[in-house]
Amino acid sequence: MDSEGSVGGSGSPKYQRHDPPPTSRRRQSAAARRQSPTGIEQARAFLQQFYNSKSTATEYDLEKVFVCKISEIEWLVLCHEYNLDDERRQVWPRFSFNSHTSTLKIYAMQSWLHESIIAFLHDHFIILFNRVLPQQLRKRVKIHTSVEEDVFKAEHLGSSKIPDMGISLRKNDSPKRELQWALEVGFSETYEDLQEDMRLWLTGHPTCSMVVLIKITESPAYRCPLPFDLDTCDELNIARDSPDQIEEGDFSLQGEYGPVEFKGYQWVGQISEVYLEAWTRNPRTGRPRRRGGRMSILPPANESPQFRLADLVPVDDPQMTSLDWEELRTELKDCLRLQAVKRCRAWIKECIKRAGLDDGEFDGAS
Repeated sequence: MDSEGSVGGSGSPKYQRHDPPPTSRRRQSAAARRQSPTGIEQARAFLQQFYNSKSTATEYDLEKVFVCKISEIEWLVLCHEYNLDDERRQVWPRFSFNSHTSTLKIYAMQSWLHESIIAFLHDHFIILFNRVLPQQLRKRVKIHTSVEEDVFKAEHLGSSKIPDMGISLRKNDSPKRELQWALEVGFSETYEDLQEDMRLWLTGHPTCSMVVLIKITESPAYRCPLPFDLDTCDELNIARDSPDQIEEGDFSLQGEYGPVEFKGYQWVGQISEVYLEAWTRNPRTGRPRRRGGRMSILPPANESPQFRLADLVPVDDPQMTSLDWEELRTELKDCLRLQAVKRCRAWIKECIKRAGLDDGEFDGAS
């Protein structure tokens, strides 16, 4: 007779009484997976919550940047499952995949504060280039905000990302444009995430030579102040059947840069800090390095951030670009109420969604 725990004549293992049978181990493994979903499972749940207007899932705050660990194969599977072709990835939500760190980021919602900074720099650079660049060079320069870059090298091969703004240059008669400069703005995104974006551009992209990071700090960080419950709308006399009728004038600005309140609740915190960093590639080591110190936009500093024209386009010109940062600070003030309106409307629509009501049952709920 075979002893317990040895392999019998049939070739099947026998187990001690205290050993769990293999089916039990499989159940435990399945339970562990349910408790800790994999990166691709998290990404599927997030996209299901975003794309399915009937879904009542609440795991994720769509205003925050979704981040998970996912392999390149899993990223390709996800693209196939959700038909994330190049054109769809250029609209919202937007996707960033870093093959070197196996990190997927999904940006589900725009914010007024984030977009105001991009628009400010975009408009300034267009005016600048039209004014100072020779016509032949100007024709080869492109400023863009929705072009996905996927030309990454070495360990970053397979990565893809859309910069918040990019400046690309067409070399002579070639139709191909090469990214020279990238902007990344963080509002819901952390500074650490911005740094990872910067490293992707400067260590992974062969032609990008400068990355500018701008971080907006909201204090305290936003959390919806009310429960997602239609009864709360009624208690506060908020028109739940027409959220789009809520307007800027309904909100009160409590300070120069916030907070913003409505019905006694805070919908935007104070914008306590906005700063800028310029990063380049060390010509000796190839590693990213910050040029100069961190530059404050808000609160205003004695010296305002400036860019060299030669950092933006390949010209032998020491000219510095002077931006009207006071104009941007005014834009940020104007966007505070708009951001509050956006969040309040989103709260009402989410209440309707979680109540399981069809969009068509309420005007303006789509």
